[in-house]
Amino acid sequence: MKPPSEVRAELSELIAEAVAETDDVRRQGLLVLADHWSDILRRRKAAGEDGAAGNLGA
Repeated sequence: MKPPSEVRAELSELIAEAVAETDDVRRQGLLVLADHWSDILRRRKAAGEDGAAGNLGA
């Protein structure tokens, strides 16, 4: 599982790529992927997961 800092970095990269994208369909796809990463971060936070080894929110 990627730590939150890596997920945020991935999210930022996807958004930056989408902003520069000229193909509307590809831009939309990149934004959907960014939205999925954002959901992952929100769900982890809600579950009390911080990305540390061994911490699964249990």
